[in-house]
Amino acid sequence: MNVPAYSFRARPLAAATVLAALLAAGGRTAPADTLRLAAHAAAPTGDGVALTVGLMPDDGDPNACGTAQTLAVRVGDSVNFCYTITNASALTLGYHTLTDSVDGTIFALLPHDLAPGESFQFNRLVTVRADVDTYDATWTAQDYAPGYRPVEATPAFVDVRTTGTALGLADDGVAGISLPFSFSLYGVSSTDLAVGNNGELVFGTLTAFSAAFNDTLPSTFAILGQGALVAPFWDDLGQANGDVYWDVVGTAPNRRAVVQWDRPHFLFDDGGHANVEAIFGEDGSLSFQYASTVFGDPANPDWDNGGSATVGLQNADASIGNLYSFDTPIVTSPLAIDWIATNPIAFTADATATLEVSPALLPATASVMPAQIDASGTPGGVPVNVPVQIANAGDVELSWNLLEAPGGASTRPGTTAHRAASSPVAPKIAANDATRDRFRSRAPATPAVRGESTPGCDEATPGLLVHDDGTPEDGYRDGSGLFSINAYVDRFTPSAYPATLTTACVSFLTLGPTTQDFDLIIYDDTGFDGSPGNLIASVPATATGIPDTATAAFVKIDLGALGISIPSGSVYIGAQWNPLDPGNVFIAADVDGDPDAGHGYHMRGSDLGLGSWDRTIEQFADYHALLVRAVEAPDVCANPADVPWLTLSETSGSVAAHDSGTITATLDPTGLANGSYAATLCIASNDPAHPRLVVPVRFEVGDTLFANGFDP
Repeated sequence: MNVPAYSFRARPLAAATVLAALLAAGGRTAPADTLRLAAHAAAPTGDGVALTVGLMPDDGDPNACGTAQTLAVRVGDSVNFCYTITNASALTLGYHTLTDSVDGTIFALLPHDLAPGESFQFNRLVTVRADVDTYDATWTAQDYAPGYRPVEATPAFVDVRTTGTALGLADDGVAGISLPFSFSLYGVSSTDLAVGNNGELVFGTLTAFSAAFNDTLPSTFAILGQGALVAPFWDDLGQANGDVYWDVVGTAPNRRAVVQWDRPHFLFDDGGHANVEAIFGEDGSLSFQYASTVFGDPANPDWDNGGSATVGLQNADASIGNLYSFDTPIVTSPLAIDWIATNPIAFTADATATLEVSPALLPATASVMPAQIDASGTPGGVPVNVPVQIANAGDVELSWNLLEAPGGASTRPGTTAHRAASSPVAPKIAANDATRDRFRSRAPATPAVRGESTPGCDEATPGLLVHDDGTPEDGYRDGSGLFSINAYVDRFTPSAYPATLTTACVSFLTLGPTTQDFDLIIYDDTGFDGSPGNLIASVPATATGIPDTATAAFVKIDLGALGISIPSGSVYIGAQWNPLDPGNVFIAADVDGDPDAGHGYHMRGSDLGLGSWDRTIEQFADYHALLVRAVEAPDVCANPADVPWLTLSETSGSVAAHDSGTITATLDPTGLANGSYAATLCIASNDPAHPRLVVPVRFEVGDTLFANGFDP
């Protein structure tokens, strides 16, 4: 048995993310690097399945499989959990579910054919927690997924374009129809269908949404609580020509209701059509038929044959999804798919792994006292000695180096949350061009005008962080009409740490309105795989005079009063606004540079809640960067130099765990005139959370006796 490899890193709240990723990789659509299922020699046959769990410290090899059931570890360690399932039944078991007493569902209905007598292993990396030591695992293997299974059959397309009723659907439109007989799907009987223009329908209702953004199954987005989904060819279909038809053929008790889509792609009206249909039989049968699945757009050949479509079924609460394909060009016409109800036979096995947990070793953790040095002296007077304590609250020795820098201002060190561990579960690789909602595809042909950039947002601004070239060729927003919130952000990495942001700049484009209320948003990078994590700041703002040509017109937002300090890593900066109010306003984007230079993310949502962050490049393949910019305060430590009046007793050293050391900073007024003098101590260390601390130094030199300017 030759199968691909799969592993992932678990962490708190990871189960739902992993489950979604695994289901997205299901059926015939799994990429070769998504699964790690390692084959083993055949075992004796018998009843059921057998499960073992082996533990070992993570050594960097995701394929390693330990043999221990108990392992001594520390909080924060990474442990390789290796699950080995053996099929001792006489059946081929095609779907697998793994649950854990700590992390819940690890994956559900993972598709993999496990023949009788065969075994495979599944690995995941778990970060040790202080309050967890026992992991009880349950593996369920079954021959079929619940619900329905697709079976390719002999094509028998029934063309009802001339005999049936044209529904006259608009873009993303829906029409309710009633069958002349009751049909049962996922145990629910109904005569009602809500037929959508985008190659799908909702069973059991006459009203529903028709979402242009196709998704894998099961998908809560697909149904929005409406009913069971029937998706012969869920894609972003247009309305320019063709139509959606329905008809009833045959006589009772052998009638068949046919719903036929004959539509071009939304972004290629003059191309070929998807000519597909769903046939509901009075005998309870359900079939998908395909006469044509080729759009023929030379610029987007990946749309053809289901390359940007979802084919499958799911029940009303999205707990079951029966997927034939997702964004995979395997729906080649002529083709017929019959959906057969399943009655799965399942086997279950349990295993327990135990961790003997000790407290974590805290990394070197630096702090400095005082946080700012303030001293005074008199011209020609004696030097002032100031003790500076460097402390280490960690369990690991702290190593530090200290430099002087002239000038500087008061800056307090900040903290940062622990960054989520990277996961090798790959996100969807191919951009789904069918889901685009962008300025350029809707705007009339107009010349690009560079325009003058806003002062403080232009390239001449000191400390400017910029990814774009100053000309917005396009713009993005959500125009589906389903969401009242959309957000777009780019990632910004300061030149040195700790960094302070002083200004943010955002540019918009319009197809009508010239004013848009929005929130300037800033997130840290502690999300999954370094994506946006915690919201740092949200600043209400209004863009006015929004241009309708490719002109950079920035809105400048002052961040100085927020006191944003970035001790390490990156932040995400962008805008969040209601795409429906007033509508047709887009965040400006640069698309003629290197792809994904801004490392952007976007999110949709409503008052009921926000969705997850998705990489912008996955929806907009030519995305380069948003016209979003940031300005950081000057970094005085970037140019260290000797400060003549400041002397340090030591410039490097180490501090043992849970200990401290003291050096002396000597401020010498010799040769200094009356006045105020500033410098900065720049302390670099192996503290991962605070790789550099800064200590501002203020030295007031003056003759206090004659400070009022008069003789006694």
